[in-house]
Amino acid sequence: MSLPDPNPVINRHTLAFGFFGLFSSIINNGMNRRPIISGLHRHIVAVAIGAALGYGMRRLEMRHWAERDWYIDDYINKHPQDFPEPNF
Repeated sequence: MSLPDPNPVINRHTLAFGFFGLFSSIINNGMNRRPIISGLHRHIVAVAIGAALGYGMRRLEMRHWAERDWYIDDYINKHPQDFPEPNF
């Protein structure tokens, strides 16, 4: 049994940022009084840029939590007297 990929390409960050890019492009069309679907190539580019930013945010988040866990494990390993083994 293999573990799931901890950093999949499609995750909540890529979806959220991709939708943000799409909606920002739609709002831009509305503010410029164009039809909503006009400039379809800009919608696609906005979704791609948003998804790329979301993927990068996910990688930064995973790195942050991994670094935090490393510091906690390092502290526990250096100070075993503060963390006695539980007796069940």
